[in-house]
Amino acid sequence: MGATVAEMTADHINHEHEGHDDKHLSKSWQSALVTLGLMFAIGFFAMQTIGKSPAKPIHVEASNLTTPESQSLMQAIAPFGEMPFFGGNLHQIHDSVISLSWVEHATVRRDWYQGITVEAVPRKPIANFGSQEMIDANGVVFRPADKGDVMNLDLVTLHGSATQADAIMRQMQYVNQQFAPLGLTVDDLILTPRNTWVIRFHNGLRVVVDDENTTQKLHQLAQILNERFAERINDMQSVDLRYKNGFSIAWRNKK
Repeated sequence: MGATVAEMTADHINHEHEGHDDKHLSKSWQSALVTLGLMFAIGFFAMQTIGKSPAKPIHVEASNLTTPESQSLMQAIAPFGEMPFFGGNLHQIHDSVISLSWVEHATVRRDWYQGITVEAVPRKPIANFGSQEMIDANGVVFRPADKGDVMNLDLVTLHGSATQADAIMRQMQYVNQQFAPLGLTVDDLILTPRNTWVIRFHNGLRVVVDDENTTQKLHQLAQILNERFAERINDMQSVDLRYKNGFSIAWRNKK
C-alpha cells in the first residue's frame, strides 16, 4: 500500500529538521574556524611584535635593597647585557644572582613592561662571624654587600670554623637561654680548633668550657651562680669549667 498522508507529512518534517540541523552545524563550524583564525592572527602578530621589540637592560627591583646591595646585584648581572623579552636564559641569570653570598632568595621573571626583572631578598644577620663575615638565623655564613656592616657592635661576635657555624650559633642561643635569669647575654663566643668554648658575656665575665659534657656543665654553672653568687656576678673575672669535678672562679681585683 502507498504511504499515508500522515507518514508523508512526518517524513517531510524530518527532512526539514535534518536540513536545519546541518545548516546550524555548518554555521557553528564556520564560527569556530573564524575564532581560531582570529586567535592565531592575534597571537602571531603579538609574537612578531614582541620578537622585534628592542633589547632592554635587565631590570633590578631594588626597593628592598641598600645601595651597596643594589650595586652588587647590578655587577652580577652586568655580563648578560641588554636582552629582548624572550632572550636570555633565566636560569643562568638566577644562578649568577644566587651565587652572591648575601642573597637568600632570588626571583627572575619576564615582565611585560619592565622586560627581564630580577628581585633579590638579602640575608638578615643575627651575629658577626669572625672579622669579615656574618651569620643569619639559618646558620649560614655570608659576606655582606657592604663591608662596613661587618663587626657590627650591636651584634654578638662568633668565632670558629664556617663548617661548624650552625653549632656555634645554637650554642650561643643555648647559653643566652641558660644565663638569662642572671641578666647575662653573650657578647663574644669562640670555638677553638681544640673544641674548647670561650664565652665572654656583656659584663666582661669570661667562661671557658671543654667539649666534654659541655651542655651539662653550662647548665649546672648557671644554676649555681643563680643560687649562690647572683649578687657577686659582676665581681667575677672568669670561670673555668675544664675540670671533671667542679670549677674555678677568678675574681676581679678591687681597687
